[in-house]
Amino acid sequence: MSIKILMWNVQGAGKQAFMATLKEIIRINNPTVIVLVETHLSGEKAQRVCDRIGFSGQTRVEAQGFSGGIWLFWKEEEVSVTPFEAHGQHLTIEIAKIGDTPWLFSAVYASPDSIARRELWKALEYAKQNFSGPWLLTGDFNETRTMDERHGVGGSEMQRRCINFSNWMESNGLIDLGFSGPRYTWFRGDTPSTFKAARLDRFMANEEWHLKFEDAAVKHLPKACSDHCPIILSTNGFAPIPMVLKPFRFQAAWLTHEKFEEFISANWNNSVPLIPFLAEFSSRLNVWNKEIFHNIFRKKI
Repeated sequence: MSIKILMWNVQGAGKQAFMATLKEIIRINNPTVIVLVETHLSGEKAQRVCDRIGFSGQTRVEAQGFSGGIWLFWKEEEVSVTPFEAHGQHLTIEIAKIGDTPWLFSAVYASPDSIARRELWKALEYAKQNFSGPWLLTGDFNETRTMDERHGVGGSEMQRRCINFSNWMESNGLIDLGFSGPRYTWFRGDTPSTFKAARLDRFMANEEWHLKFEDAAVKHLPKACSDHCPIILSTNGFAPIPMVLKPFRFQAAWLTHEKFEEFISANWNNSVPLIPFLAEFSSRLNVWNKEIFHNIFRKKI
């Protein structure tokens, strides 16, 4: 049995849109564990929302005022969970499939404040010192490993931050688990001149965890009602979806691309029956998305 872990920074999501979107993500992906960060809720209001999500196990780190917050949910019938350590910026547990050996799992929301982030790195190091074995981390780290993981933000200070974060991962034996799907997990801006993006959300693990789950894979899911994409890990990887079963989805980010209108003008045809034409048009758009849209930022950086 695969353990699927869904992580989502829900910043900017309205309450109704968030709940409807989350239920649809759960329906499609069937996660075993859910991590929600930057929830901005605490106390009774947080508990009412958590109860609506409907998982049998739950715990959380309360938001501080209207910032932060980490919520963790799991299916008690599939995994066992033992609390390990709670901190304002991370929630760490021991987790295992029922009857299996536990491993360490940290759900992270790193503060935008650089001083507070340094406190988080030290807290995570301290947690790991008290556990010998596989360790998996996920969350919004508010950092990137390289400048290639950013678009629209540069400068020597950002380069220094990338180097420091990459060095911290290396010094703690942490491996980035990679991903498939959209290149960035955070997006902001509606026009090419204001568009900014970064891969702030990720899964990483130590070598012991990586060896235990050699087939593990990560997907970036489509962005919806938040500034961040949900991301999901499956310990046994994901079965390939046959092309005939893959639904076509329009991506709003395409509208920000300077050549999108040009593509529409060149490929739209009003003189043919609409339904069969849409199948052909969506196929062309998927090719454009793969060859042009997904590569344009790599060329500009």
